Amino acid sequence: MAITNPSGGPTPPQEDHPNTAYASYVPHDLAYSAAFEDSLMLAALDPEATQDGIRVIPDDSPEQAEPGVSVRASDVSLLSLPTIAEDELPLPLNDPRRVFASPVAGVKLTHPGGYLEGGPGLAPEMDTFPDDYFLNHPEITTAEELRRVVGTEVEASVEVLRERLRARRLARERNEGVEKLLRTLREEHDMELRVHEKMAGVYRVKREARERRKKEREGG
Repeated sequence: MAITNPSGGPTPPQEDHPNTAYASYVPHDLAYSAAFEDSLMLAALDPEATQDGIRVIPDDSPEQAEPGVSVRASDVSLLSLPTIAEDELPLPLNDPRRVFASPVAGVKLTHPGGYLEGGPGLAPEMDTFPDDYFLNHPEITTAEELRRVVGTEVEASVEVLRERLRARRLARERNEGVEKLLRTLREEHDMELRVHEKMAGVYRVKREARERRKKEREGG
């Protein structure tokens, strides 16, 4: 899932690895992973989850970076960021390469402004969102207005994600309920079969005993 960094800070410019600075794919291109979706569901819907990871501060922000807590966007060296192949994605949420904060509490990113699945964000030349947004919102003229609007958009995107994951959780609970019911019905059916088999065995023994006594009487 691509959720814009609330700071408005994009993935920093590439230094020496233009082929690994940005993604040439979007999340929908990645292989589906039920395990990842389930772990994302648990994290995003956890009411006790907190923002974790190193925050990336926009270069025009007056906020000072704190070692181990936050870093200014221009100070992030792409040489220090992991190179992650598309076929590795999505990465487990506990992957040690996830070190940067994301807008979703309980989920960390591998790259500033990267995908929730892991890996860097979309290459700027492929991302038409900024141009489209400015075209549709000509009233935005300052960096502060942009940051505020981006923050609102991020919150809306996160809520859309949570709604999707709530629907997934509900569907999963329903499926688990159906599976439990089917399992109970199978167990009851197996028990009925065992009872019938036992009763059939008893009837067979009684029938054989009657036939044996009958033969004995006829022979006697």
